[in-house]
Order: sequence, then structure tokens, then C-alpha cells
Amino acid sequence: MAQSSVDSSLNVFKRFAEEGVARLISDLGNPLFMPPLVIGISCLLLGETLEITALLLVVSVICYTILPFTLTFYLFKQGIITSMDLPIRKTRTSLYAFSIATAAVASFLIYLLIPAAHPFLLMLSFVFLINLSIAFILNLKWKISVHSASVAVAGTVYAVIYFWGISEFATLTIILSLLHLLVLLPIMIWGRYHLKAHSAGELIGGSSSGIFLTILEIMIIQYLW
Repeated sequence: MAQSSVDSSLNVFKRFAEEGVARLISDLGNPLFMPPLVIGISCLLLGETLEITALLLVVSVICYTILPFTLTFYLFKQGIITSMDLPIRKTRTSLYAFSIATAAVASFLIYLLIPAAHPFLLMLSFVFLINLSIAFILNLKWKISVHSASVAVAGTVYAVIYFWGISEFATLTIILSLLHLLVLLPIMIWGRYHLKAHSAGELIGGSSSGIFLTILEIMIIQYLW
């Protein structure tokens, strides 16, 4: 897909001014933001204490967001990548590998530091780790939309929490799931396609893999638990 005219800019206002709502949707829905957001909301839905929620958020923000973004920014400043959207498949390999490593650290820290947390939260960290590993393998031959996949994963996670009956707020949980899968996901697909960041096949691949792989992974993890 062709690179957008402002992909090389980190100025959020310039990106929004030149490419409009689609760019805003893409930037706000950056996949690096999703794991901490999903973990934080899951803590709320599961009725976790403020202390455990804070610890989980610190770990997830550092491991899932700050560290991968730091590497991305470094590669961008060095000219190794020319777009924060990473439109070229091969440029994603090192970032996937690094993100897998930091996600593994997150799972390890959650296991060690927060043994009193709801077991679903540790399971959730494994889902993020496995999804990244699968995305890394797929990326060797095929680029999928991680933006759409991350939204799909979030909606699926909330659906699992609801159908397992472990939420303290059942109505809110199913609303969040439907909001992600039926509203935010189509909006993200439109935004990424409008920006020419992905083909229709890459967007469908990201969305479907986000849903079905997450369900399969949770079933396997639950069986092995």
C-alpha cells in the first residue's frame, strides 16, 4: 500500500489536519495502547482492588507501550523506518520480536508480583504474548492489520468475561464487547483502509485472527491451567 503523505510526521495535529478523522482514529487506536487499556478495564470488570489494578497498569504500560514505542521511535529517528505506521512488512519483524520479549517480561512480572490477582488477568497476559508470537510468524509472509486485530481482541476478551460469568458488571461488560466488535472495529477498518495503510484482505485477516485466535488461545490456556 502507498505511504501516506504525513506518515513521516510525529505531529499529531498536522496528521489530523491533513488526513482528517481517519488519521485520528488510527492514532488513537494505536495497538500499543490497547493492552494496558484492556487490562485496566478487565480489572474494573473483575472487581480488582485499586492496588492490584495500579500495579498491573504500571507493568502493562511499561512493557506493552513504552518499551515498544521507544524502539519504534529510535528506528524512526535513525531512518531505519520512515513511517510510524510501518507500511512495509519487513520493517515490522524486529519490532514484533522486541514486543514478544517485553510481553514475556510482563507475564513474568504479573505472575511473580501479583499472585493475588484474578487468574484471568494472568491468562490475559498470555493471550497478548501468544497473539504477538503468531503475528510475528504471520508477518514473515503476510502483513495483517494489527490495529484491527487489537480492537477485535479487546471485544473478544470482554465477551469471554461476560459469558464466563466472572464480571462484577455484566451489563457493562457485554456493552463494551458489542461496542468494540460492532462499532469500533468497523470504524478502525474504515480508517486504516481510507489511509491506504492496509488492503481489505489484511484488514479482514487482522480482525478475524484477533477474534478467533483469542478464543482458541483462551480455551487452550484454560484446558492446560
